Amino acid sequence: MSPISQSSPASRWPRVTWIAALIVLTAGYRLATAGSTDLMNTSPLMAACFGGGLLLGWRYAWVPAVLLVIGDLFLGLAHGTGIGGYTLFSGVVYTLAAAVGAATGSRLGNGRPGVRWAAMLGGTLVSSLLFYAVANSYVWLVSPLYDKSLAGWWQSQTTGLPQFQPQAWVFLVRSLIGDSVWCVLAAPLFFWAPVRAAVAPLMPRPEGQAA
Repeated sequence: MSPISQSSPASRWPRVTWIAALIVLTAGYRLATAGSTDLMNTSPLMAACFGGGLLLGWRYAWVPAVLLVIGDLFLGLAHGTGIGGYTLFSGVVYTLAAAVGAATGSRLGNGRPGVRWAAMLGGTLVSSLLFYAVANSYVWLVSPLYDKSLAGWWQSQTTGLPQFQPQAWVFLVRSLIGDSVWCVLAAPLFFWAPVRAAVAPLMPRPEGQAA
């Protein structure tokens, strides 16, 4: 009997519960800290999308992206900004990050736990850096407050506008910290026996490997 046929809903429950808790906590934390200057941009958005995609696979990779988009829409309505271009832009980035995460998980298959976790951490941090750069480039492009020059673009990536504090680079540091913490909290899915035992039968096997 193959490991897949031995798995049951009960054996999968620890894995599902852990992943669901991480994603729901991410969405809730984003909403709870939206009005806090000290905690602004500490939400692990790219970790939830890339890491969630890697853990959930192609079938459910869309779940974290959809939850974060719903949260962004709620924040936009609550703050009176509605559905703006940045919300739509963020939704596209969330979806792409989740898709890349799912592709990464599928490529790695049921490989060594350390390799899979390192891939999730590395992919998450790269996604976070790219999201920061692309998002700030979008703001630089649409905001009349920035000079449409290389110097203006660089300002958007580093200090930001002087009338807004903290400076832009602080948000990058915060997001990297938040994403790293999320990956640490997800580590039991790779290394802790009671949870990992429920993971192995569900992960795709490398091509050519017998069941």
